[in-house]
Order: sequence, then structure tokens, then C-alpha cells
Amino acid sequence: MIDEPDIALWRRALAYWWYTWGLSLCYWGIRTADQSFFRAGVRSFDRAIHVWPGFAGGFYRRGLIRGRELSQHLQGIADLTRAIELYPEWPDPYLQRGLFQRFHGDPHAAITDLQRYLELGGDRAWRGEAERQIATLQAELDENARAEDKKIEDGR
Repeated sequence: MIDEPDIALWRRALAYWWYTWGLSLCYWGIRTADQSFFRAGVRSFDRAIHVWPGFAGGFYRRGLIRGRELSQHLQGIADLTRAIELYPEWPDPYLQRGLFQRFHGDPHAAITDLQRYLELGGDRAWRGEAERQIATLQAELDENARAEDKKIEDGR
């Protein structure tokens, strides 16, 4: 994690307040299936990040909500990337970014992120899912490579 001794304690406390408020709004978004709560949660995470630009947790949560609940996958990936830059030894952003990339982006990058999650010793409950996703992605990539080889052979 990047150490920021120049960030005043009151700024950190205010950032955590906005972060907690964003979590509560997202909770209500889940309970009610109302997108406006998620958008309000993102605005709250924006405020937390504005107050404390090095707050990896704010980027992580904003990325999760953007990618998972608001279908803003590229913005979600960008936020998770920033969380990783700020705290490279935190496994959770790698898992989530890997899953977003798996379903909305680059399968090679997804495998890299999911493998990094496993290397960092991510949560035991999600390790099996990460391993399954890696196996599925690798099988899909292998199948695509075989199909390309077949096209090349048939084209001769």
C-alpha cells in the first residue's frame, strides 16, 4: 500500500465517512433493485476519493458498483486498476478485474489477474471460482486456437 503520511487524519476520516455512506446506499440498491441507489453510492465513493486520492478501498468499491451493478465495465476495470496501483498486494481487486475482463474484455488479461489473485492467497471461498474461471478460459482459448489451425489447414 502506498503510504501517504501527508494526508491529514481528518481527511482520512471524512473519506471513510463518505465510503461508509456509499456502502449503505449500495446496500439499499441491492435490497430494492433501484439503480438510483447505486448511482448515489458511486457519487459517495467519488467524494471519498476526492478527499483522499490514495484511498484504494474507494476505487475498489466504485469499480465493483460500476462494473457489476451499473454495467460500466470499462470504468469498473479502470477503477480496479487504480486500486491495484495503490495497493498491489491486495488480492480482491485482481479477482474482480479478472472476472470483468473475462466477461467483458480480454481473456488473456483475465487469466493473468485470476492467477495473481491465487498467488496472493485470496479468500479461500473464491479460490475455487478463480481456478474454474482460469480452466474455462484456457479451454476456450485452446479451442479457438484449434479452430484457427483448422481454418489454416483447410485454406491450403
